[in-house]
Formats: sequence, structure tokens, C-alpha cells
Amino acid sequence: MILRLFVLILALTAPPLSASELMEYRGEPLPGFTLQDLQGQAHSLEEYRGKVVMVNFWATYCPPCIKEMPSMQRLSDKLGEERFAILAVNMAEPRSQVEGFLDRHAIEVDFPVLLDPDGTVVSQWMITAVPTTFILDPEGRIRYGLFGGLEWDKPEIVDTLSGLMH
Repeated sequence: MILRLFVLILALTAPPLSASELMEYRGEPLPGFTLQDLQGQAHSLEEYRGKVVMVNFWATYCPPCIKEMPSMQRLSDKLGEERFAILAVNMAEPRSQVEGFLDRHAIEVDFPVLLDPDGTVVSQWMITAVPTTFILDPEGRIRYGLFGGLEWDKPEIVDTLSGLMH
């Protein structure tokens, strides 16, 4: 119920994409999930416990998703993998479509691109727009959320996420 209220508040108060910023939130742990990446390896949200985790929901038809992915990789490079992780969850598109999209746009990322083939996780997390991103603290609680794209490697974002790691 709290998550639904948060999603509704985000939807009603989300600024235009050009002015998107993280919205602070202190919430309950979200439903866990286990999804396969493009290589067929399973990734469970639980295995990332102890790290700050960015869960980014995206789709191949989403221009802001294309724009923000390189900055997500730069953010990952800046924060390192020891205490930070990005999980990019694709919204119910076929593996071949996702792979073609990444190739066509020359998007290379080190973080897992996960497939939610039947949209189960998208539904459980009540995702209604892309990109939608949640930042989880090391205990798995939502600390920040965002509807829309963002340049993720901006100094203030790096500082905010670094602060969650301590």
C-alpha cells in the first residue's frame, strides 16, 4: 500500500524530463525478484543486499532510456561494483529485440540487463512509465525514486548515492 501511494505521488508530481531529479522516500523493502540477464544468468535482488542498488525499468521504445544508459555506466564506473549495483530491467520485450536495440545504439554496459519476459516484476513494482528508477539502500529499502531520464553521473547524484554507501 505504501509503495502504491509513493508511485501515485511520483506520477502526480513528476517534473518534466528536462528537470527530473531524485525524489526522496523512506519505504519498506520491495518484492524480491530473480530475472535472467541477456546471457541467461539469473540475478536475484537479494544477492545485492548490502549494496546500494539502482533498479532501472526501461524499454527499447523509450528515447530517454537511450539517453540515460551511458550516464548509468559512467555512474557505475565512478561508484565501483563493491558497494553499488545497477539492475536494468527491460519491460517485457523479447531478448532478440533488447539485444538488437543495444547493438543498434552501440550501448555497452557492464551492469546486468535483465529480462522480465512476462512483465511480472513490472506489475509487482507497479511500473507505469519508462524510465522509472528506484534507489535502494543496503537494507533493500527505497530511498529515492524517479520517473523520467536523468544524467546519472552528475556530481550531486554521485554525492547522494555515495552518502548511502556509508
